[in-house]
Amino acid sequence: MKRIFTQAKAMFIALVAVLALASCNSDQQLAYDLDGVWQGSIASEYFSYRFGRTMEYTDAEICFSQRGAWEAGGTGYEIDWYGRSYTKSYFHWSVRNGRIYIDYDDATYTVVVRDFDVYYRGGQRYFNGYFDNEQTGETLAHFDLVKVSSNKYYENRYGYYSRQKGEGEGAEADSTLTEKPANP
Repeated sequence: MKRIFTQAKAMFIALVAVLALASCNSDQQLAYDLDGVWQGSIASEYFSYRFGRTMEYTDAEICFSQRGAWEAGGTGYEIDWYGRSYTKSYFHWSVRNGRIYIDYDDATYTVVVRDFDVYYRGGQRYFNGYFDNEQTGETLAHFDLVKVSSNKYYENRYGYYSRQKGEGEGAEADSTLTEKPANP
């Protein structure tokens, strides 16, 4: 009887060790889920002396590139379209204690993503929430995004749905989507 108990105890300890080594924490899981290219809209509210509080809606593309499979952060970019022109901003991001922090290279403050949701509906992955200024707590914008690409190998080999043609800094903005090849 003692031998059976010892064997069961050893198997339980081995199982716990395997599960502990094979699992990742929730910050790593969220970072993994964010990794990829997201497109949609961003609505920001601002005050104008002439018109008062005004909402501005822009089409946007946000790319989160995870540093490594087990990292809870990485680098990325955001492209905002204003009619036929666009701006592109680069950032570093991290997930800490279930909160997403974005440090834009051209900003003097950190953006915290709050009240966000990452979910599936109809076979698509969605991401929505609010951007807040970390220092002041001021709400900067609300966003609704759809994931259009998540695999780096797939992006590099076949391209992805994007409103931006080409690669790198000098890319031109285009109002049409780049198509994936029919037969990869």
